[in-house]
Amino acid sequence: MPLRRAIAFFSLFFILVTAVGILTIGNVKNMKATQDAISSTNRIIYELEQINSDYKDLSISVRSYVITGDSMELRHRESTKSRIDSSIDFLENTLVDSLSSAYLDALTRALSTRNETFGEVIIKLRKEKGFQDAQAFYSENDDQELIVRDIPNLTQNIKDRLAVLLDERIKLSETNAQKTVYIIVLGTLIYLGLVFFVIFIFIQDRKKIRLHLNEIEQKKAELQALTNQLQSHNARLLNFSHLTSHNLRSPVNNLNSLLQLYQEAEEPSEKDMFFGHIERVTRHLTETLNELMEALKIQEENAIEREWLNFEEIFQKTIETFSADILMSGALVTRDFTEVKKVEYNRSYLESIMLNLLSNAIKYKASDRVPRIHFETFISGGSIGLKVRDNGQGIDLEKYGEKLFGLNNTFHGHAEGRGVGLYLVKTQLASQGGSISVKSKVGAWTEFRVLLF
Repeated sequence: MPLRRAIAFFSLFFILVTAVGILTIGNVKNMKATQDAISSTNRIIYELEQINSDYKDLSISVRSYVITGDSMELRHRESTKSRIDSSIDFLENTLVDSLSSAYLDALTRALSTRNETFGEVIIKLRKEKGFQDAQAFYSENDDQELIVRDIPNLTQNIKDRLAVLLDERIKLSETNAQKTVYIIVLGTLIYLGLVFFVIFIFIQDRKKIRLHLNEIEQKKAELQALTNQLQSHNARLLNFSHLTSHNLRSPVNNLNSLLQLYQEAEEPSEKDMFFGHIERVTRHLTETLNELMEALKIQEENAIEREWLNFEEIFQKTIETFSADILMSGALVTRDFTEVKKVEYNRSYLESIMLNLLSNAIKYKASDRVPRIHFETFISGGSIGLKVRDNGQGIDLEKYGEKLFGLNNTFHGHAEGRGVGLYLVKTQLASQGGSISVKSKVGAWTEFRVLLF
């Protein structure tokens, strides 16, 4: 009997040790597979965010080429397309799940179709017919919806699917780990004489599990940090895209109006006057474009540059930029900067704020009276403010107040209204800790109060 018991004991011991060993090896392999899945998922999510970023960059390159006609933008566009193609190739070779592959196919079709029907066509128009035709086509076929909704939605579908697969993988790994623990505990209860040995094995396995879980948490933290960084970068690019397209539209339209007035003028003195306006607007347009490019470079370095600015200087530049609209509308634009003459602020932001508020005041003027627009600085609670009042159409704040500063919201049905100007002003102020408020009486007046910080 003792021999049989010993044989049985050592047989059961061997079976237990073998089972524990097999399960431990399987558990380690499972953990390794989970690590590999997490690393692969991190890389896939990085490539998806890179596609989002690169397509915005692609859109900006097309827009910049339409404006400047610079062939460097085309080379930059080709380089960006190559990065997108490389990311798509990686995803096609990595994604093995049929649903994820279907989402990727939809994303590939969206990118390819938009590039062929939008990018190539508008570049050809710019080369063959010039800025006006290309600008008109761009305005009619703006790809902001693809940037803001379609591509992020498609990439989010893939990320959601990957999250489900990764969660299943982690749960499977945890289940296998639990099975290993259960068998070790069961073996401990059966073999009391081997308790120290079993406990030792158990402790070792738990340490491995905790180590792997810690590594998983670390990977998650790194992934979250990378995702936040890419989302922040994409948000800055999107804001810059809005800023560029909207803040350049008014000076370009104003330049076209001055050119028309110049062509219609008969007297040499009138032609000289309009030509002088054209020179100033062209100079300001060039300065604005350079400042926007510099602003993008600064944003990429995660900083917003400030400098001491003279309100009168920014005001005069804004007036000259809108000289044609002011002449044609007969608007009387006045200012009072006696309370605050200078402020330390970002130049592009302050110019954009003045430009958009003046543009709104002229655009939505009353048809039965001479437009009167007044700019005034003030101090409130330790913050420097800018007040802009006009005698235009007014705004029904009870009806539109909550939507007034939203993106793409328009309320007067004006042909040139895009619903971007006030959104840009609010966004730029918010980034500096500032705010904007409005008071208005329908059919009488509107007053915007801006706190710069």
